[in-house]
Amino acid sequence: MDTKGVSPLIAAVLLLLVAVGIGAIVWVWTTGFVGQATSEAGQVTKQMCAKGRFEVTSCSYSSQTVTLWLKNTGDIDLNSFRVVVKDSAGNVTVSDNNNVDLEDRGGMGSITVSNITNTPSSVEVYSTDCPNLSVSTDCS
Repeated sequence: MDTKGVSPLIAAVLLLLVAVGIGAIVWVWTTGFVGQATSEAGQVTKQMCAKGRFEVTSCSYSSQTVTLWLKNTGDIDLNSFRVVVKDSAGNVTVSDNNNVDLEDRGGMGSITVSNITNTPSSVEVYSTDCPNLSVSTDCS
């Protein structure tokens, strides 16, 4: 009986090719799946943000401090805001990571921005939860 098998070198190369082929198939499937899931999540966020709104109910300036009262007038929770204060001398003060929990419609909260040296000429408030939501107001 004269039997011949596959040499160990050829067997190793074939196993390596099979493993790389399976890895490529898994990679292509995973990137497609993750891309689709990410795209769908972005659409959900845009749809949710379309239901969001807020307003500045009052703004006051005293002792180098601006105090804003915000009211949620939309249908989603808003929790984080960025405030940009421009004063009469042209100075700009930016206050990030202002966490105010405006739960549901009617929720209210306040933000305080310090070190404003001159009377504010304008105040802009941006939602960092939904960057397309912003409100501008005058403050005295």
